[in-house]
Amino acid sequence: MSRVKITMPEQFLFSLQRAVGISDLNYARHLDSVSMVRIIHEARLQFLAELGFTEANIFGLGMVVADLAVDYQSESFANDILNIEVGVGRFNRYGCDIYFQITNTALERIVCGAKMGVVFFDFDKHEIAQFPKAFKVLLERSELDES
Repeated sequence: MSRVKITMPEQFLFSLQRAVGISDLNYARHLDSVSMVRIIHEARLQFLAELGFTEANIFGLGMVVADLAVDYQSESFANDILNIEVGVGRFNRYGCDIYFQITNTALERIVCGAKMGVVFFDFDKHEIAQFPKAFKVLLERSELDES
């Protein structure tokens, strides 16, 4: 079986930490894959909030997830602290990729990497919209601030 390969960006723009809760575990008592998807989604929302946006309003447009790939690399268990780093890349006319690197802080081991393809959407017109230029400028400025 071929595995998903995700190339992380050179720079991350945002990070947060989150403890693995009991409700995040599966029958084998380690972090469930569905819980990881929720953690990734939450990291995207927190990243947008840090920039002053919601997924429903980024310069008047919404952000919709078009695809998601997760490359699981190691286990994580209850009470582990995860460091979630968020970066952006592969800009196109309608969206971009948002990257996530999740690390178990105690073990200093990558739990997974993920790539989420997003597009901008005009909910009033019910159609995909062009990437807001002002949002790209803001992201590029954030990259400079992190340097």
